[in-house]
Parts: sequence; structure tokens; C-alpha cells
Amino acid sequence: MFKKATEIAIPLALTLFAGAAQAVTLGTNGDLESGAFDGSWVVFPNGGTTTIVSPGSNASGPASNFAGQASAAGGPFNPVMKFANVGAGLLTPGQAFTVDFDWKGTNGAGGVIDIVVFSELAAGGVSKTDLLAGGTGAGLTTSWTNFGVQNLTAGPDVSGGVTVQFTAICGAVPGCFSDLAIDNVVVSAVPVPAAVWLFGSGLLGLIGVARRKKAA
Repeated sequence: MFKKATEIAIPLALTLFAGAAQAVTLGTNGDLESGAFDGSWVVFPNGGTTTIVSPGSNASGPASNFAGQASAAGGPFNPVMKFANVGAGLLTPGQAFTVDFDWKGTNGAGGVIDIVVFSELAAGGVSKTDLLAGGTGAGLTTSWTNFGVQNLTAGPDVSGGVTVQFTAICGAVPGCFSDLAIDNVVVSAVPVPAAVWLFGSGLLGLIGVARRKKAA
């Protein structure tokens, strides 16, 4: 009987775990198809420009009408585009999540880019910083490409959600320029419902009982 129960329970548990592993998209308006930096977007020109450009990317899906771009030229400028506080109230400390986006750009004469992910505190501040790209930007091209899914874990306090920050940077160097365009930003989490953990614990207990009875 116990053998029969485990034969039924194990496939069922695997099915439930597979369902639990489906990524849940936390970010909204990551494709900028409203034609504006709204929703979860916050921008700071900081001496440069933050603009909506067209057309957007088709690197990771259907063609997009709009994208966001940060540009700096000459002077100590660092325009910022932030996909901010995504998943606030939904992510938990140490939870796995992913970040993915399309990008393109150019830089030179000291111009660089900086792409980081912050685990945000609801009251302000960050508990963890993950660097995705820095310097001239390895893999950055003048044509739209997909950056690739980045697997991350939330910091010890993620009550304010996570923020993906894109910055184009120029120092006070003659001829410096830095342009970074982004589109189709997706932040996803893989939740593990408490019910699945409870079922898994029960299944382990069932198997343990079966083994003890068999040994006896």
C-alpha cells in the first residue's frame, strides 16, 4: 500500500514543483510601449539626456515601437534610467529572481556605462548591489541584442523591491560620449508556495514510514 502511495505521490509532487518553478513576471511597462518613462520608470538626466527613442528592439520578441536611451557627451555627466522598486512587497530576502533586457549603444573617449541591480529597503537605502555591466560594456553593440537572463538573489532586506539602474557616464574629457539604449526589461521571480513545501514534507514523511515498515 505504501509503495502504491509513493508511486502516485512522487509524480504528483514533481508536477507541483514544476508548476511552482514557473517564473512570475514582477516588472510592468518594461517595454516602454506607452512611449514614455512611466509606470516603474524613474529618470535623472544629470547633465545628459534621458529620452524615448524609436524604433525599439526586436531582439527578444516582436518589434517594439519605443525604447529608452541615456546619452552623455563631454563634461562630468551621468544620465540615469531606473526600472525602480519592482516586486516591492512580493520578493522575500534571499529569493531568487532574474533580470533580462535588450540593449545597444556606443561610447568612446572615456565614456562608459554602468548597469546595476539594487535590493531596495522600503525606508530607503539598499541591502545588496549586483553589477551586471560596467566600463565600456562587454558585448555592447550598435545593433539591438539581448543581454541574456541574469540569475540573482535578493538581499537580506528587499522590502522596497529591486531596482535595475542603467547609467551612461562621461567625465570631463573632450570628445567623450556615451549612449545606452534599453528595451524589454523583465524582472521575474520563481516563487515556491508554502503548500508545495508542506506537500513535500508530507511526502518525505510518507516515504520514511514506508521504509520503516519494510525494514520491520
